[in-house]
Amino acid sequence: MKLIDMHVHTNASDGALSPEEAIQRAIENGLSGMAITDHDTVMGALSVNQLNIPDHFTVIKGIEFSTMLNNKEIHILGYNLDLEDESLQNLLKRIQNFRGDRVHKILQKLERFNISLDFQEVQGIEPPDSIGRPHVAKALIRRGFVRDVSEAFDRYLAKGRLAYVERYKLETKEAIDLIKKLGGFSVLAHPGLLNEKDILSVLEKGIEGIEVYHPKHSQYAVKDLFDLATARNLIITGGSDFHDFSMTKGNDIGSHTIPIDSIAYD
Repeated sequence: MKLIDMHVHTNASDGALSPEEAIQRAIENGLSGMAITDHDTVMGALSVNQLNIPDHFTVIKGIEFSTMLNNKEIHILGYNLDLEDESLQNLLKRIQNFRGDRVHKILQKLERFNISLDFQEVQGIEPPDSIGRPHVAKALIRRGFVRDVSEAFDRYLAKGRLAYVERYKLETKEAIDLIKKLGGFSVLAHPGLLNEKDILSVLEKGIEGIEVYHPKHSQYAVKDLFDLATARNLIITGGSDFHDFSMTKGNDIGSHTIPIDSIAYD
């Protein structure tokens, strides 16, 4: 059976691998396809146009929007949308500006605890298009202030913690409507991390699919989500949500997949 991983991040946002490296990893792991779904940026997906992709391998270009609904953070995956549309590009530029400002404010808060990091250090040698808290976490690890990403978030970066800064709030329905307007289809990311009320609220906004298979979903959550998607005639997807091996505790590209024939990707 030909399989595809529908949820992979690259170094265009907070992943460790370049798009080319991620595709090569997917091929090595026996996949027939992979979707690039970076956080609030399409630069990684667009860079695929310059790569020499084997004919037998399919790359779906997508994005993962961070949105808010009822004061809850909801992640919306978008696939097959027009990534070069001017309205999308303008929105992403606005989000990136807010992301950069947010990181500067986080660094200012960290200074209060005698943790001094500069913005260039957080960006790294090859600055990502979409910068965020995971980049701050990695800088904290490199400097020895924390042991791992979990500790960085638990002590400083998670909501309610010492250096947390509220982010730009793209509304969930705004993201869903934009994806549809641009010819794509929208999927609720890792819904097993949400409660039933939140999931139903997203469904009311017109989401077209549910990510049933995900590393953080229990077997019970998978069954419940599969039944829900089937009952509502929603698209069923799945993916590894790969960032890097340290963040995913060994979870690799292709650890969670769906049959490639079940997805309309042209």
